[in-house]
Amino acid sequence: MSALNAVRRDERGFTLTELLITVAILGLVMAAVLGVQLTTQTMFSRGENQAEAQQSARVAMLMEEDLRMVGYGCPDQGCPTPPPGGAQRAIPAASTTSITFWADTLNASTTLSAAVAAGAVTLPVVDASGIAANDRIYLTNGDTWETRVVTAKTGNDRLIVAALTNAYPQGVQVGRPRQIVYTYDPGTGTLTKDAGDGNGPQTLATGFASLTYSFYDANDTLITPANPIGNPQTVRRILIQTTTRSALASGGGASTFQINTNVRPRNL
Repeated sequence: MSALNAVRRDERGFTLTELLITVAILGLVMAAVLGVQLTTQTMFSRGENQAEAQQSARVAMLMEEDLRMVGYGCPDQGCPTPPPGGAQRAIPAASTTSITFWADTLNASTTLSAAVAAGAVTLPVVDASGIAANDRIYLTNGDTWETRVVTAKTGNDRLIVAALTNAYPQGVQVGRPRQIVYTYDPGTGTLTKDAGDGNGPQTLATGFASLTYSFYDANDTLITPANPIGNPQTVRRILIQTTTRSALASGGGASTFQINTNVRPRNL
């Protein structure tokens, strides 16, 4: 009889106390797992937001590269605006939210590989691979310069243009600048760039909380008479101040990123 009772005792289920203890332990384990998951998700969202904000801010670095080239490819006083006549300015217009400038940011400019006489229609050049028919070019030799539209190319070492007015020695720059416009829209937080290639303004980045251009003259004095500034030809330094903000992702707050960039164009 005692043996039968022993078997029955071994077949008993969990007591209520044991079940409560088990459920409590399981609850603690699940709470810990959920806590780790939520923390990981929050950290991931914050990292993603920060990366998004920083990516938009990097556009300021791209602008810096372009702005350093202001005036490259133009005559010393800048390209005429509008071409082929008009005032010579490397920076025709500037404001706190936009800047218009002439530059060969693609390094398409070249030099004459041989001297040319007045009246010449063929320009021997070192490398015309970055220049195409219908492009406007500028030949510059100190204070002597003129502009022509390329009517045809012969390989990558000959440009065909209308007859030149002046003679030019070997080594003279044959510039191919374009008018470039960076514009910030505070209403949409969008930065656009018109590369002067006929495609119009293209969106570079969104998510800007603010973007401001400040301009300084040769004495490093802030130019503040008006907005837009009335004398952009005196600009020698450009300060770009940007604040970017990521989209608000679930599980993490929007991140902001600030960057200030100073640019001194090489050709001004």
